[in-house]
Amino acid sequence: MELDEALRKAADLIVNASSVVAFTGAGISVESGIPDFRSSGGLWSKYDPEVYCNYSVFKQKPELFWKMAVDMQSTMAEAQPNPAHYALAELESMGYLKHVITQNVDNLHQRAGSNKVRELHGNGSTASCMVCRSKVPISEAMDQLNSGKSVPVCSRCGGVLRMDAILFGEPLQSSVMEGSLRLAMFAEVMLVIGTSLVVSPANSLVQLCKSNQGTIVICDPSPANSHLAHVMLRGNAGEVLPRLVQACKALRTKGKAQM
Repeated sequence: MELDEALRKAADLIVNASSVVAFTGAGISVESGIPDFRSSGGLWSKYDPEVYCNYSVFKQKPELFWKMAVDMQSTMAEAQPNPAHYALAELESMGYLKHVITQNVDNLHQRAGSNKVRELHGNGSTASCMVCRSKVPISEAMDQLNSGKSVPVCSRCGGVLRMDAILFGEPLQSSVMEGSLRLAMFAEVMLVIGTSLVVSPANSLVQLCKSNQGTIVICDPSPANSHLAHVMLRGNAGEVLPRLVQACKALRTKGKAQM
């Protein structure tokens, strides 16, 4: 199916569905300058996640995580939402997109204007105290690290700060995961963007939606998961999703003209 035809079909599905959910992964943020952690040159090629991003290790040696975090944050701090993030926010404002479920911790969906975002793996823009649970902007932790500390601490009680992202070996927040499962189960259309679908349990959402008669629309330059898609939008999200928004607008305008 050619892209123009696929876009028209996807737009028709979205405009006529009562419940549309987006599920995003690292690929949507690559165009914002954040490399996929698992890609060549990504964070995991420099830091073994089972050591530097492991919850059990963090409790014993938090300085290892924070060493990696300095590198991670230098990239995330410069990143800006790209046209794909803004397109999803526009679909929400048009009343079509009910929620964004994301595996990303970069806060770019919210910065682009999406209001209903479920973050499966937490958020890297804040940090919390392990003792008193006080929450601070991640910049406060970075300032301490840049001033020479190996581990940032809470200004209230002196407890160790941790980034509000889920670490390896740590369970996902139950309320976020359960809510995401419900959204996937009842979604008529799931728009899947920039995810390899290899990370568990997040990857179960697509199959859950599909097994409950939901329609899967995948936007990705790679055809690796095309067998899961009812409609495949082949291309970079930053180029394809704005065209999808325009296709939805055209259908809406046509519908109003026929009334």
